Amino acid sequence: MKLLLISTSNTLEGEHILLRKMFDAGLETLHVRKPKLSTEALKKYLEGFSEEYHKKIIIHTHHNLLWDFNLKGIHLTKSHKKHPYKMWAQHQLFKLRRKGIIRTTSCSSLSSLAESYAEFEYIMLSPIFAGTQEHRPTFSRGTLDTIMTKFPKKVIARGGANVNSIEKAREIGFSGVAFHNAIWHHQDPVQAFEDIMNRYKELGLSLD
Repeated sequence: MKLLLISTSNTLEGEHILLRKMFDAGLETLHVRKPKLSTEALKKYLEGFSEEYHKKIIIHTHHNLLWDFNLKGIHLTKSHKKHPYKMWAQHQLFKLRRKGIIRTTSCSSLSSLAESYAEFEYIMLSPIFAGTQEHRPTFSRGTLDTIMTKFPKKVIARGGANVNSIEKAREIGFSGVAFHNAIWHHQDPVQAFEDIMNRYKELGLSLD
C-alpha cells in the first residue's frame, strides 16, 4: 500500500534536512506542492536534493522541470486539466525522454474520479478522514465501498490522515494513504514519519 507525503506549501527552515531523513527512513514518494514558487525557485528547491532523491519526487507545478531533473513524475491540478490536449502532448514528449514517468491527480467527487481513472497512475481522493473541525470527510462508508469496487488499485486516501488512519484505509481498500498535517504539524516531523512507517510494518503492509 503506497505511502505518500505531500510537502508544505511554504518552505520550512531545515526542510531539506527533514526530508532527506525521511527518504533515508523509507519514503518512496514525495509530492512537492509549492504553488507560490516560481519556476526558478522550484528549480533551486529541487537542487537542494541529490540525484538519488529526485526519482522519488513528483512535482505539482512547473512540469517543464522534468527536462532538468530525473523526477518520478508530475501531478495535474484542476487548472492543468482545463487544457487536456496540451497536457497530453507535453506528457508524450516527456515519455520520449525517459520511460517510467508517471502522472497523478486529485479528485473530490465520484464523477471526477470516474473521468480521471483511466488516465492516471493513481488518484488522491479527498477528504476521507476527520482532521479538524473544518476538515470533515464527505464520503459515507457505503460510497467508499462502491468506489473501491468500481475503481480498484488506483485510489489514494487523502485528507486528515494520521497514523491511526492506516488500518481503516486498508480495510476500506484504498491503494495508499497521503499524509500532510500529521507530519508537518508534529513537533518532530521525522519521528511522526517513522511512527507511520512502523505502523505500516506492524500491519504487514509493503510500500508498493
